Amino acid sequence: MLDNWQRIEKVIKWAGASSVSAFAREIGLNRGENLYQIKRGNNGISRELAETITGKYPAVSKAWLLTGEGDMLPGKARKIKFDIPFYKSDAAEFATSGAHSVEELLSQLPEPEYYISFPMMQGCHFAAFTFSEAMSPEIPAGSTLFFRHVPLEAITPGGTYLVLSKKFNGVRRIRRDGSGGKVRLVPKNIDNFDEITLSTGEIDGLFVVKGVLVNK
Repeated sequence: MLDNWQRIEKVIKWAGASSVSAFAREIGLNRGENLYQIKRGNNGISRELAETITGKYPAVSKAWLLTGEGDMLPGKARKIKFDIPFYKSDAAEFATSGAHSVEELLSQLPEPEYYISFPMMQGCHFAAFTFSEAMSPEIPAGSTLFFRHVPLEAITPGGTYLVLSKKFNGVRRIRRDGSGGKVRLVPKNIDNFDEITLSTGEIDGLFVVKGVLVNK
């Protein structure tokens, strides 16, 4: 049976969070100290924390979180979580407007062509193509990308993201701008694409690239 921290860690990995602090922010905690106390063995998983986690991720079993008995994703929830909306279009063609939550943002996306089951990419919100050469050869044009929505405050500098805004839509590596309040969108193919700077307030939607499937 997994101990308290192993269960929390398993949920963090399943949710696709980049760190303990990022997971804490995703479930609505101001900071991750409570989670770190569990990691150190000082605290157990309280009912309040279990309810907070399952409120954000209802597929996760509250009983399993509290006791370790049973499955993390019981029965039907496990299958549903593996079904990822897939779009045959370029992800850069998506547009969002005034979305204040991941649910609002995702509701603005078109109907997917179909759903794919890809357990390795569990926790992703959708998959789509990229036809741009901007990130080649790291991400060749025609690749299928798996995306997970992240809040702006969870940006990991150097990570690769789908950025949706009124000024620019596309996949780029994100780096902080020294002036503050802005990010640099850096292409891999610097010979043919320029770096772009955006203020964080201009970004309508942000999705981290969790996986790349190269189509040959």
